[in-house]
Amino acid sequence: MRRILPHSNLVFGRLPWLAGRREKRVATTHSLYKDPFQEVALRNRLLLLVAVVFILLVLFVIWPIGIPTEVAHRPKLVVVIIIDQFRPDYLVRFRPYFVKRGFNLLLGGAKFVNCRYDYAITATGPGHATLFTGAYPDMHGIVGNDWFDRSLGRSVNCVEDRSTQLAAPADEPDGRLGASPKNLVGSTLGDELRFASDFQSRVIAIALKDRAAILPGGHTANAAYWYKSKTGHFVSSTYYMPALPPWVAKFNDQSPAKGYCGKAWQGLPETPGVRGKTIRAFAPKSPEACPGIQFLEWLADTPFMTEIELKFALEAIKNERLGQGPTTDLLTISLSVNDFIGHKFGPYSPEVADLTLRTDRYLADFFNALDRLVGLDNVWIALSADHGASPTPRFITEHHLGMGSFEKASAGAIDKALSNAFGREKWIKSIQSNYIYLNEDAAKRRQMSLARLEAVLAERAMSLPGVRTAFTRTQLLTGMLPQSPLGRKVANSFYAPRSGNVFLVLNPYALAGAKETETSHGSPWNYDAQVPLLLWGSAFKPGEYAIPCQTIDLAPTLAVALGVNQPSVAQGQPLTPALRLP
Repeated sequence: MRRILPHSNLVFGRLPWLAGRREKRVATTHSLYKDPFQEVALRNRLLLLVAVVFILLVLFVIWPIGIPTEVAHRPKLVVVIIIDQFRPDYLVRFRPYFVKRGFNLLLGGAKFVNCRYDYAITATGPGHATLFTGAYPDMHGIVGNDWFDRSLGRSVNCVEDRSTQLAAPADEPDGRLGASPKNLVGSTLGDELRFASDFQSRVIAIALKDRAAILPGGHTANAAYWYKSKTGHFVSSTYYMPALPPWVAKFNDQSPAKGYCGKAWQGLPETPGVRGKTIRAFAPKSPEACPGIQFLEWLADTPFMTEIELKFALEAIKNERLGQGPTTDLLTISLSVNDFIGHKFGPYSPEVADLTLRTDRYLADFFNALDRLVGLDNVWIALSADHGASPTPRFITEHHLGMGSFEKASAGAIDKALSNAFGREKWIKSIQSNYIYLNEDAAKRRQMSLARLEAVLAERAMSLPGVRTAFTRTQLLTGMLPQSPLGRKVANSFYAPRSGNVFLVLNPYALAGAKETETSHGSPWNYDAQVPLLLWGSAFKPGEYAIPCQTIDLAPTLAVALGVNQPSVAQGQPLTPALRLP
């Protein structure tokens, strides 16, 4: 009886060439098997084995070549641009006037239109620290641009470090005190990139302000550079290097400000409200050779500073060979002059309109040069801001939005009120932005309850016109805050070793210390807290995203896309809807 092999045809399909030779194999006298069907079964098994081996080769050899891995998608260079005091509505109001490859390049990527800081101290130092640590001040410790140090008995700057010296030309007139990120708690995105690459990745941070360069760079940056307006020089700190590298010294020696001598800040023809008029012209009070001290002071409040800063960034890319190594490099650029001009004129001024359009064009030139140096296909770009800005007090009162200017309470007036309640004493040590620092030694000496002092001070403060509420240090330490968005924002701003005893929150549109035609920031309200967030490059899905977004999400998002650890104190979440994950 014939034996039937039911599975052979199922596996391999019909094999007519094999069936055609079956009788010949059966008839031969040299067959190794007495049963010819046993021989067919063996051959089929051998064919099955060959097929399995072939499939495994496809999976483990050919497939990885044809489909790039996650590492192959990593960029050569990540550029993070922070524009100081840049509101998200600027990208909407002025977009009809943008050129092709400036802001419009980035707006063609992932655009988050619902992004904000969820804290109550919207200032430069905290903002830059937050963006690159992925955490708020309650974790990274930068509670302001300055704070009162109880152990030193004085105010300190957020990047102050008296153990360092300035790395600068010998004729620098502002002294030789350096700066460093020693006050920053936890790692940054740049630190994690350096750790993951065994310190082969290069991290360079550039700004006009020292804190806007130092904090984004983190603890292990190769260099942080900032600008000294009195000399027109870029400088650094001995924390990073014993002296400026030759390319920086050459850039300074060529005096980048010299190219603007004789120029006025002329409005662009397309700028609304300006249409080519002169906005600001240099008018020296006394004769001087250009660029002299007076000219440099004038230049520091013009859009030309953004062009100078971006030219310096291009020199850094060329001379530090960013994007040319085996690992991903990071360049952070904080365009600081927006804050200087914004403070003077406010967000609805023709000056800010022209500044925004000029920034757009300077960025287009920068991106074109970056394409030539590294290739934009090899670059990821992120853009955000450290805070927004309020309208000017004049704008506020004209449009019946609020009180406008808020007169700051002086330490003397507060001392007098507390002395009337608790006895004559110098009760106030310092007032720093939103915080009031009490004289805790005086409280101990008089055996006064510090919690009681704080409560009385908070109650008196809330009676002042323009004060929305006040929170005490005791409330923050014990978690006795109201369960509200405002309570959460204040808690996110509190770092016990550095924060004061009473935290004041002003009403919306109440500006402390601003003149009628100037503006400020620092509040928890949306005009200060809401910022743009743009992600551009091969890792990001283009589109407009209205999902809730916080600035603490930037560092975790870039970390996930790069395949490195998130910064050590990060609280944010990766913005996965916009990520192209493998």
